[in-house]
Amino acid sequence: MKNNFLLMIKGGLIGIANIIPGVSGGTMAVVLGIYEQLIDAISNFATDKSKRKEYILFLALIGGGAAGAVVALSFLMKFLLAHYPEFTYLFFIGLIIGSVPSIYRTHSDMRATPSGIASFLAGAGLILFLTLYFGDVEKPSAAATVGAIDSAAFIMLLISGVLAGGSMIVPGISGSFLLVLLGQYQLVISAVADHRLDVLAIVAAGAVAGILSFARLIQYLLRRFPSQTIYFILGLVIASLYPIFPGLPKSAVHFTAGTLLVLCGIGLSFLLSVNSPEQG
Repeated sequence: MKNNFLLMIKGGLIGIANIIPGVSGGTMAVVLGIYEQLIDAISNFATDKSKRKEYILFLALIGGGAAGAVVALSFLMKFLLAHYPEFTYLFFIGLIIGSVPSIYRTHSDMRATPSGIASFLAGAGLILFLTLYFGDVEKPSAAATVGAIDSAAFIMLLISGVLAGGSMIVPGISGSFLLVLLGQYQLVISAVADHRLDVLAIVAAGAVAGILSFARLIQYLLRRFPSQTIYFILGLVIASLYPIFPGLPKSAVHFTAGTLLVLCGIGLSFLLSVNSPEQG
């Protein structure tokens, strides 16, 4: 019972990470020491009959905790991003910076080989390309409203759900960040806060498809090319700081408060990773 409760708490933390643009639910799973177990359960629950009940219980606890956190905190996130966007994003930046050591420790052999460096540059380049291609990232605000869903909106929400869902289980790639880049983050957060079940059902269907599709690919890459995959992820993580950076502080007070928030974010990431087992 205690272990089940802890799994729900960990699921809640993953859910919180998934609604923060730039913060990765996959990274949080690594920090909490359950990433490989999560990928294994998602990849094999339908095919491994001997462990099916164990996998389903694990996924139900993690999923339930994550869903509860998303519903409970969507109101808070909408408020913070509407009224204190710069400070909120600086805290997110601290969380991201603090997650880098945890990702690096997921494999024992992380020598800077040519293939590792190339993988790092490819990951960083992908984020920079997406950011430049989509232009300036639109910071979420309270102005987002959810209207009627036509065919174009349906397709966009479904595609966004697939990409965000798949990215949720990739350490370093933020599902919420992709929603921001695709211009759907405000709409989805507002849909959660306003209980728009039609919008949420479309996004959820896409997310499930994305999670199932990406899990096997990630499992293969981490087993076949572990260090290169992690270097690629590190490139994604570090480059993701660029599009969410809110700009230089406007005053000494803002600078001091912003610096403290960055340090708090870094400290929280380190705190969460203290008891995280090294993998690889």
